[in-house]
Amino acid sequence: MPKRKMETPITEEQKQRILAVWENCKTGKAKDVATKAELITLYNEIYKSNYRTTSNCSSCIATCFNGIKKIVKNITE
Repeated sequence: MPKRKMETPITEEQKQRILAVWENCKTGKAKDVATKAELITLYNEIYKSNYRTTSNCSSCIATCFNGIKKIVKNITE
């Protein structure tokens, strides 16, 4: 399965939101439902995908988590 590429460059506002949400889910488990929804929303904005923020599909959430994790790694380097 091909990997998705970012459609648009990440804005400074999105970077701040990514770092804020990452603090609450960097262990692999979101602190609360709002954190999970924000994680999915950010992934949808950046990668132009359409995951539901209420999804409980572990594969879908893992995709979003790994996508944001990759961005955090690039931001912090």
